[in-house]
Amino acid sequence: ECATVPRQSDRIAVGTPAAVEPSRQRSRILTTQKMVTMTSAAQLEFSRDDVERAYDRWAPVYDLVFGRVFGRGRRAAIIATNRIGGRVLEVGVGTGISLPQYASNVAVFGVDISAEMLRKAQERVDKLRLSNVEGLAVMDAERLEFPNASFDVVMAQYVVTAVPDPEACLDEFARVLKP
Repeated sequence: ECATVPRQSDRIAVGTPAAVEPSRQRSRILTTQKMVTMTSAAQLEFSRDDVERAYDRWAPVYDLVFGRVFGRGRRAAIIATNRIGGRVLEVGVGTGISLPQYASNVAVFGVDISAEMLRKAQERVDKLRLSNVEGLAVMDAERLEFPNASFDVVMAQYVVTAVPDPEACLDEFARVLKP
């Protein structure tokens, strides 16, 4: 599902990929959230370290447990991303389960909080020879290490629900998107 996130908004409306015309606006943030309303004080009661430890533990079985469950949403989001094209930042790339689904002309950089998840993603990139994957890096979604306006699309499946400060995360997504 697609969401367009205004830079200074406290409300994020989300629709289906078909509801968002790529010609309307090239830069999009893709997420699987239904509706998110936040205040500036919106923070969850867990830490970055808690999230990292949890995903490190899930890494060996993540695809088996969640691969099929989230498959339909993942495919829909990637179809929308492929229509937009350009350079994509996938935040929460995890084991890289989505990477083979990107069109070969879409350049993808994947980040995740979990080094163990990224090890699995790198194995997938190497095994499938995914030449459109620019790189993978351990990175905090609330503090992305990219210059402003670096990407045409930010793909963030299920990430906003797994960060301590969702608003900071969404602000980072907007910052790294091209206008």
